[in-house]
Amino acid sequence: MEFAELAGTVIFAISGVIAVAERRIDWFGAIVVGVVAAVGGGTLRDLILGQTPVFWIQDMTYLGFAVAGSVLAIPLVARLGNSTTRFEEGLQLADAMGLALFSVVGASLTLALDQSGAVAVTCGILTGVGGGVIRDLLVGQTPLIMRSEIYATAALAGTIVFVLLDDTTGLPLWLSSTVGMLIVFGLRLAGLRKQWSLPELR
Repeated sequence: MEFAELAGTVIFAISGVIAVAERRIDWFGAIVVGVVAAVGGGTLRDLILGQTPVFWIQDMTYLGFAVAGSVLAIPLVARLGNSTTRFEEGLQLADAMGLALFSVVGASLTLALDQSGAVAVTCGILTGVGGGVIRDLLVGQTPLIMRSEIYATAALAGTIVFVLLDDTTGLPLWLSSTVGMLIVFGLRLAGLRKQWSLPELR
């Protein structure tokens, strides 16, 4: 699971930099947003569970990967050019991958602390969406979780399936995790492609 968490850290850092690419801020500001997006969700999870110091203070590798991902995103942004559509597509793909990885990793780490399945699902969703919420607030956008499109719902479905598989089937952790991640990623992308959304509150 450590590999998945490090991968998610890099991917969410990239999404943070892509999100601010059209705001014309300097490189340092972009890297700050990338790092905050990468470690924000896990930080909230650890604080809620009383796991202090939080994960990236206990192991600075995560902070290093967040910075590296943010720096690597800068030439990637340059390749995207000035196309708003390409920026949006790049952000959506990176965010969907990060959401899938972090949601299931967050649930898995919570289960490892002997918490209940319900708590694991809740903390998994928080880990998955937390960094993106902070990222969107920093760049002045309405957080994805506050929109009607399929986002947190995808994280909910994938983490529930992961927790159920882990609790009832005896499957290896890597397999149940992979299934959960694929569900989150697949639902998020399908929701974007098919423009699925939940009913709006009126």
